[in-house]
Amino acid sequence: MAPEPTLVFFSGLAADQRLLAAQRALPWPVEVVPWIRPQPRETLSSYAERMVEHIHAPSPYFLGGVSLGGMIALEVSRWTRPQAVFLIASAPSARGIAPLWRSVGRLVGLMPLPLFGAGLALLKPFSPAMRELRGEHLERVREMSRDASPQFVRWACRAATTWTGVDLPHAPVFHIHGDRDRVMPLRRLKPDYIVRGGGHMIVMTHAEEVNRYLADRVRAILQKL
Repeated sequence: MAPEPTLVFFSGLAADQRLLAAQRALPWPVEVVPWIRPQPRETLSSYAERMVEHIHAPSPYFLGGVSLGGMIALEVSRWTRPQAVFLIASAPSARGIAPLWRSVGRLVGLMPLPLFGAGLALLKPFSPAMRELRGEHLERVREMSRDASPQFVRWACRAATTWTGVDLPHAPVFHIHGDRDRVMPLRRLKPDYIVRGGGHMIVMTHAEEVNRYLADRVRAILQKL
């Protein structure tokens, strides 16, 4: 019998473990690693290296993340030994982000903290991720956004939009993506699995399909252990 794995996830920008609530339905333990305080001008790579000490899962385990979290998961795989890495509505480098939102992210990353809240409030109504949600999902994202650290969000916007990616991942990488994602458009990426009708928030709006894909890939790898 294959050993029981742990799924170690990283949430997205201005999000926390609530973003991955539906993934708790997967048949294995799920650990969502809390964000830590970034250091001034820190790169995504150096931040991810510091995140490693906050992973407490025994082997075997899988890494994964949504959007920014997928980028972090790829970087974390440099210093760990996961069975695989899952990118969910994410990208292997900043080139996967739509040019408009890459520019917006860089501008947000330069905002002085005293002006940050007002600037972010003006941008929220135009966010594709917010516009594709309704009801409980929309309210959950609003709550996470209100609770997010402005310092972290500002840092992450700059770090993600200047990230060059990981050229040689140390584990298999599986990428699931929506064909209507406007933050990270499909035309800029080559995912392994496409969610038809899915936007940037497939982890919520298409949770069953996402979970099915994750479970199939995990089981296939466990059978080889």
